[in-house]
Amino acid sequence: MAKPIQPTPDNEEPEDDLDVIVPLPRRAGGNDSELDEYIHLGEPKRAQEEDLFEEEPETAESEEDAAPIPRIERDTKLEEEIEQEKYVPIESLIADVQEVGQSLDPVRMYLRDIGRHPLLTAEEEMDLAEKIRLGVEGEEKLETLLHGRTEAELSDEELDQKDELELQVAQGRNAHNKLAQSNLRLVVSVAKRYIGRGLNFLDLIQEGNLGLLRAVDKFDHTLGFKFSTYATWWIRQAISRAIADQARTIRIPVHM
Repeated sequence: MAKPIQPTPDNEEPEDDLDVIVPLPRRAGGNDSELDEYIHLGEPKRAQEEDLFEEEPETAESEEDAAPIPRIERDTKLEEEIEQEKYVPIESLIADVQEVGQSLDPVRMYLRDIGRHPLLTAEEEMDLAEKIRLGVEGEEKLETLLHGRTEAELSDEELDQKDELELQVAQGRNAHNKLAQSNLRLVVSVAKRYIGRGLNFLDLIQEGNLGLLRAVDKFDHTLGFKFSTYATWWIRQAISRAIADQARTIRIPVHM
């Protein structure tokens, strides 16, 4: 599935089966425990080697210098606060941000831009998630249908099928864009809580957007969870990871 134009993450290689989200059996522990298991599905087997964003291998570091990569737990209180902030006017989200002057202007421009995208209802989110699923499915079927062949080598029936699948893929990509863009303010709500930890506000937003895209890719609407709750964890994870990476960076004075 192609990534949204704004923001655009690095291309990723297909993930292995351990990353595939599958429906979980209902448990007596309630929705919170089920969502915890859904979020962390597959982690026990890969706790040491899994890289959520599949980056290039890092250079070796001594144990004293290496900061642990965080794998955060859910914060249900924060999730409730973020959910309520969805309905706060977009400019009000940064009213208490201490960064002032020129550094804040790009944030205001960004907020004006994302404010154009209306909030989605739960039904709209489910509809978009289903279109995304069908788009991924259509892309796989299209690859199987073509199998290295050109249009000239396809029968009339196969050409019709190709057109239908391409439409299905396009609808999935549009749905992916819309679900991500309609939740960009979610990233702002989370990012402002991490100001003062080593990254400026815009960098926090950028890293959070990567987490949002990850959530869009992995969200399974059939399990009945709110997208905002699921996405909040991925946004926090992405930002925490970026802050940890920043802390590991070796800084060389400019006069050297």
